[in-house]
Amino acid sequence: MTVNGIYSSMAALLEYPWDDIREKAQGCLAAVEGPSLQYPSGVPEELKAFIKEASEMPLDDLQGLYSYTFEIAGGETTLDLAYHLYDGFKRSNYLVSLKELYKAKSFPFAEIAKGELPDHLPVVLRFLDILDDEGLRREILESFVIKGMEKLAKNFDISSSKDSPYRHVIKALWLVIDTDIKRKAASESEQQ
Repeated sequence: MTVNGIYSSMAALLEYPWDDIREKAQGCLAAVEGPSLQYPSGVPEELKAFIKEASEMPLDDLQGLYSYTFEIAGGETTLDLAYHLYDGFKRSNYLVSLKELYKAKSFPFAEIAKGELPDHLPVVLRFLDILDDEGLRREILESFVIKGMEKLAKNFDISSSKDSPYRHVIKALWLVIDTDIKRKAASESEQQ
C-alpha cells in the first residue's frame, strides 16, 4: 500500500462530488503535507486552489462542472486513461487485461468501479493503493498511468475544461505520481 493511501485520497477527489468533497480535499491536502511524504510544493498548492475554487460554488454547480469536464466534453478530458493511449482493439484488449489483473489480485473491481471501466483513473488509483507487489505497481505507474496522465493534463490545458477546478486535482496527481516514480528509481539506483 502507498504511504498514507494518497492514491485513494486522490481518487476520492476524482469521483462524482457530493457534500463531503471539501472534507475529502482537506484530507488529501493533509496527507500530502504530512512529514512522511516529500512532494513538491506544487502538490499542496494545486489542492489548495481546488479547495478554494470548489468552495466558491454551490454543490450543484460543482456536480454539473464535474459531469461536463469528465463525461460530456468529449474524450479529451475523460478519466478513462486507456482512451488517451490506445485506439480500438488495442484499448479493448488493454481493458480486458486490466480486468483480469484485478481478478488475479483479488481486487473488488465491480464494487469499487460501480459501473466504470477498468481504466477509469479513480479505479486504477484505488487498485494501486492496495497492490502489495511493488514491482507491478511501478510497472503500471510507468507504462500506463503516468503516460495517460501526461496526455490528460495536456488536454486540460487546451480544452474547454481548462478553467475547471478539476484541472488542479489532475496537476496535483500528476506531480504525485511523477515524484513517486522518480523516488523509486532513485532508491533502486542507490541500492545497486
